[in-house]
Amino acid sequence: MRGHKDLRLTAAAAAVSALLALVLPVPWLSMLVAAPLFFLLPGYALASIAFARRPRGLAPLLGLTLGLSLSVLVLGSLVLNYAPGGLRAVPWALFLALVTLLACRGAALRRGRTRPLPLPRLRRPRLSGAVVLSAAGAALGIAAIAIAFVTFDAPDAIGYTELWMQPAPASEAVSIGVGSQEQEDTRYRLEIERARTSRTLSRSLSLDPGESDVLRIPIPGGPATRPERVIATLYKADSPGRPYRRVNAWIGTEGAGG
Repeated sequence: MRGHKDLRLTAAAAAVSALLALVLPVPWLSMLVAAPLFFLLPGYALASIAFARRPRGLAPLLGLTLGLSLSVLVLGSLVLNYAPGGLRAVPWALFLALVTLLACRGAALRRGRTRPLPLPRLRRPRLSGAVVLSAAGAALGIAAIAIAFVTFDAPDAIGYTELWMQPAPASEAVSIGVGSQEQEDTRYRLEIERARTSRTLSRSLSLDPGESDVLRIPIPGGPATRPERVIATLYKADSPGRPYRRVNAWIGTEGAGG
């Protein structure tokens, strides 16, 4: 990109923005330095390819830059959704930086070494409707992305836990699922009781918020030869004597889950 100062600056800004967005520990500051990588740099690099030999005015260039950058975000979300890393910070930063660098290289090749694209001249600003709408759209886009990625405290939020049970076909075991939507890591004690014989089995487990587990537990006392009821009771470790969730199912040759 020798001889094309704007392209060199765009490529360098993309690399620095991606790096700072990944290493800064403060979420809102990370999103602030990543904003040019989201809304300006890829679009400018792509616009430079399209108009390598035909310079555009400042206002059309800004509108085209924003529009192309948003298009890259949309297409990038589709690509990264099926990529191994998914829609995470590192794949996003690498994708946008790579698109910008490749587009800058392509623009430099189209321009040639002897015909650099001059930067638009700044004239007396005129606040047209298109400029105002473009600025408002960019501000709303930055705010939306910042809100989506920043974690807010929710001290009054109430979590919950799911509990379900399904008898195995041979009536020798039951499959019990536990799903945690609590606000913190939670330890549980699961108790399975055979109603007719009052025999019980216990299991302990620990789940992170959003995590679930399915346990296959043998029927206490062995396989059932006739329809019987099995009760699963879930206790929180910090309230061992207070049932938190309870489900039951019928087992046996003619039983049905419930």
